[in-house]
Amino acid sequence: MFANAIRYSGLAILLVLVFLSGLSRASGMDDYLGSECKGNYVWGGAMNLAWHELNDNILHEKLKLNTDDEQALEMVDKLNRLAFTKKDLDEESYYVKSGLGSKTVDIINKESRQKFPGKSFKDLEDKLRPTDIISYAYFLKEVKYWTQFEEKQVIFENERVRGFYAHGDDQQRNVSVLKYWGDDKFIIGMKLQNNGDELLLAKGFDMDKPQEIVSEIYTYNSTIIPSINTYDQFEMPNLHLKHNRNYIELINKFLANDGFKDYCIVKMYENINFDIDHRGARVENEAVIGGRGAGRKPQISRRFIMDKPFWVVMKRKDSQHPYFLLGVKNTELMDK
Repeated sequence: MFANAIRYSGLAILLVLVFLSGLSRASGMDDYLGSECKGNYVWGGAMNLAWHELNDNILHEKLKLNTDDEQALEMVDKLNRLAFTKKDLDEESYYVKSGLGSKTVDIINKESRQKFPGKSFKDLEDKLRPTDIISYAYFLKEVKYWTQFEEKQVIFENERVRGFYAHGDDQQRNVSVLKYWGDDKFIIGMKLQNNGDELLLAKGFDMDKPQEIVSEIYTYNSTIIPSINTYDQFEMPNLHLKHNRNYIELINKFLANDGFKDYCIVKMYENINFDIDHRGARVENEAVIGGRGAGRKPQISRRFIMDKPFWVVMKRKDSQHPYFLLGVKNTELMDK
């Protein structure tokens, strides 16, 4: 099977879906299928790219399971239903491929490495039989602020951690305000060198409802957004995330799609890396699903201080669907 030793280096999202032939039958939050990392919520969109690729080009319909397991069926329903697709990314940032057997694995390794020379994940190592299926997706995103922020010690939940802040007119213009209700509830955006992406921060919202913050951003995200000024303050902590998730809910579940009823999912996991500091942000996410079948401007000062739980949202400007969500609830992802 695929190697489990993954090298993390920053901001990319990779996903693999594999169905292998040869085994016998014997042998939650909203629509975003996120998971917990050290008490924090995390979701990346790569899984849906590979899932849609599998549905569209291999199964030619939405994936179905032959099971009465309600948790597994709910998970498949969310993966089938979530609207995130390749349209929510720029073509330069992703690679998607599906096909049969080891020849497809070789093509994936070669083409993905050619398109993304800086990809930190190791090449796929599985030796597939001619009837085995693989659906693979990878995307890499690295963004830098228009002007670097100043580094400093900041406070999160009464604990001192390393972070950065806005100082001077140039840095103040780095931060724009979508909506301000008060110092403990607001949505702000970071000005990026790449004008096609958005990096948004939201404080004061329910940290268990990612769909809510996506909807709020869609409501208040307008084309004309004022920058904070010298009366305002901005601070936030550095974040570093390394996360592994096994989708145990779908392991050993057989498909119910015509022509694929003897295929069983035997492996499904993802790895996610995310880093954000005074220079910019970088995210990397890898996922593998393997299976085997039976033979085949204000007058008063405002404080935009990320000192309590907050959301990090990354998306394309022309899309309402994010490609990365992070709900920061504690200091486990921060530099102490």
